[in-house]
Amino acid sequence: MNIKRAVGVVGVLIAVMVALTGCVKLNMSVKVNNEKSVDYEVVYAIQKSVLGDKSFDEFMESNGSGSGSQEMDIPEGATVVDYEDEKYKGKRISAANLDPAKLAESSSSENPFELKKEGDFYVLSMGGVTGADSSDPQASSMAKSMFDEAIVKFTFPGKVVEAKGATVDGNTATFDMLSIKESAVQAKAEANAGIPMWIIWILVAVLVVAAALVLLFVLLRKRSAQQATALAGAAPYGQPGYNPEHSGYSPQQQGYVPPQPGYAPPQTGYVPPQPSAQQPGQAHDDGQVPPPPTAPPASGA
Repeated sequence: MNIKRAVGVVGVLIAVMVALTGCVKLNMSVKVNNEKSVDYEVVYAIQKSVLGDKSFDEFMESNGSGSGSQEMDIPEGATVVDYEDEKYKGKRISAANLDPAKLAESSSSENPFELKKEGDFYVLSMGGVTGADSSDPQASSMAKSMFDEAIVKFTFPGKVVEAKGATVDGNTATFDMLSIKESAVQAKAEANAGIPMWIIWILVAVLVVAAALVLLFVLLRKRSAQQATALAGAAPYGQPGYNPEHSGYSPQQQGYVPPQPGYAPPQTGYVPPQPSAQQPGQAHDDGQVPPPPTAPPASGA
C-alpha cells in the first residue's frame, strides 16, 4: 500500500467520517532483504460494525474516496486481496522484493520512507503512517484518534541495535504508532545475519563427539600397552623377555635341592650280569681243560 495514498485515505476519513473515531486498523510490515530489496505488506481495515452491509470498497466510495482501494497506489508486482478477521474487514496489499525507492517516492510524509546502509548496519526510517506527523497539530490529533490499532514492524537480516520507542525482539523492531510521541520512527540493525544458533549447536555437538572419540582412543591404546607388557613378562625361561622375578618361580618354594659334590644318583635296582670265575681244571664248554696258571717269578730271580 502506498503511504501517500494511505494518508490520503485518512484525510478523507477525517473530513467526512468523524464517527470513525477508534474504528480503523492499520498494520504495516517491512522486511529488509538488502538495501535494494524489501518485502512489504499493509493491512488496512475498518470495523465491521461501521461497514454494515457494505464492502470496504463500497464504503470508501460512498464516503468520498473515489473508487475505494483502486485509488491506492499499488506497487508494481504487488497483490491485493480482501482481508477479514473477527472484528475488521479491509484490504491486504503485499509486494516481495520491492525497491525501497518506490516507497520513498510515494510518501507524502514530511519524513518519507528511507532505507540506507551505513557500514555494517542498515538504517530504516519513515514518518508516522497515522498522519500524526502532520504539520497541522489539529489534523494530526484527529488522524491519530481514528485508529484503535496501528502497528509498524521492521525486520532486518541482523540483530536490531537501536530503535527508539520500539519493542525489540532479535531482528525485529515493532512500533505501536498510537503510543509513541515521535513524529517519525527509525531502527538500526546489523546488516549481516551472523551464524545461526542451530549451526552453533551443531558445531558444539561435533566437538563433543570428537573429544569423546579422542578420549576413547587414548584409553584403548593405554590398555593395549599394559596387556603387551604383561605378556612380555610371562615369556618362557630362556626366551627373550623372561624374568624369573616376574615369572613367580622360586626354587625354594618348589622344594628342589640342587645336587651336591660327590652325589651319586640312586640305583634303580638293576644289576648287570658279571662274568663267572672258572676254577682251575674246570673244563670249558668245548671240553678242553685250560692249562694251569703259571706261578709268578720268584723275587730276585
